[in-house]
Amino acid sequence: MAYRVVKRADVEYREVEGAEGFTSATLVGSGTGSVHMELSLCRLEPGASSPALLHAFEESWYILDGAGTASVADLTFDVTVGSFGLTPVAHPERMTAGEAGLTWLRMRAPQPRSADPKHGDLPASDWQPSTHRRLPSETDPYSRWTGQFRESDMGAKGPLAMPGYHGPNIKSIFVRMLVDELLGAEQHTLFVVEFGPRDPSAQFAKEHYHPFEEAYYLLTGSARGTLDGEIVDVEAGDLVWTSVNATHGFLTTSDEPLRWLEVQAPKPPASHGFYFPSDWDCLS
Repeated sequence: MAYRVVKRADVEYREVEGAEGFTSATLVGSGTGSVHMELSLCRLEPGASSPALLHAFEESWYILDGAGTASVADLTFDVTVGSFGLTPVAHPERMTAGEAGLTWLRMRAPQPRSADPKHGDLPASDWQPSTHRRLPSETDPYSRWTGQFRESDMGAKGPLAMPGYHGPNIKSIFVRMLVDELLGAEQHTLFVVEFGPRDPSAQFAKEHYHPFEEAYYLLTGSARGTLDGEIVDVEAGDLVWTSVNATHGFLTTSDEPLRWLEVQAPKPPASHGFYFPSDWDCLS
């Protein structure tokens, strides 16, 4: 499977076994063609908690709705919309919802080995989360693995410049990195992407492909995607996943900016991370 589109209306939450008040919806995983990531929407009812677990993979998260606490190893954080964080390999973690419940996007990489429980979720039975609560912060030297996305983080849009590519083929874009090697991630990345409103004369994201998988969870706006030559229209609440070497490009179709959460796995190389077929036409 070269790509997958999940429309907001088709997302199906299922109860998580042994965790009352906890449901999740797998958007990308081994059953949908991916080999490098598992991406899910997770939801806790008011006052509910996820199981205390540790993993044989990295897990990152971004809070979409509600508020509560996120406990990772020896730290507990008060989280709200825009809070994000990383649970490193073999570190215990647990989410707890406040009075309004809690919804978050959860990314796991490398992909969990669901056929072997010893290489997936393991109970952290001897672990007790810290009762001392902190705010997620990338500037607090003691506050590891977490941060808080704010509107003030957004800057001017222009050509793309990030590890793996800088050049003229993707324009009118701003990228705010969230989870990467600076936060402690080694297997994947999570970041915010925003393109400008629709403009017939603008070049947004020319069709290209990568040596890694990507997924995009739309937060605002709408777009027309070209996915391996097929045209697909998507909007806020939808998800797009592309496999290794699957071509994709996007054009904003809304009068408001197009914003999405993007994940990549494995972590992109420092160079030759973006391939644009049009750049190679002169060699044929």
